[in-house]
Amino acid sequence: MNILNIHGYAGSPENTNYSILQDAGYTVISFSIDYDNCSATDVEDFLLAAARVYRVDMIVATSYGSYFANIISGKYNLPFIATNPCVNPSISLRNLAPDYCFREAKYFKSRNREYQKNWENGIYILGNADEVIDHSITKGVVGKAKIYEVSGTHRLRRESYEILLLKEIESLMKEG
Repeated sequence: MNILNIHGYAGSPENTNYSILQDAGYTVISFSIDYDNCSATDVEDFLLAAARVYRVDMIVATSYGSYFANIISGKYNLPFIATNPCVNPSISLRNLAPDYCFREAKYFKSRNREYQKNWENGIYILGNADEVIDHSITKGVVGKAKIYEVSGTHRLRRESYEILLLKEIESLMKEG
């Protein structure tokens, strides 16, 4: 099973999700993405190509990476799990990267409209003390999707969700 791991804004390809998946023996495809120096369209195109070339079976993403996981999932009908997802970058990234949000506003608007319904197909793990993402927005966007709340801030500690993440991956593998 090939799992595409997508890190968040200013994140690392070898993040906590990557470590959990790698240690569990999964083949993890993960890239360093410099969101500030690429357009969101270029990031989307790159990740779509990577998912196709590496024959990705599933996506695991963090924060802003979840935004792209939703799009790839929608285009290729792939399951995805997101930790502390950024479902609306125009709001969630505004304080971290105002220039980026302004530059990509048109992209966000078009993709929000196009892939809004696909959020319901994901599985979400939310930190109950996330200081970056307002999860009331997340809950409104993802609708009836499966949501877990765990103890933690935006940078979730491995211990707070590792067992849950691996259980959901196993469940998705059985379904697929």
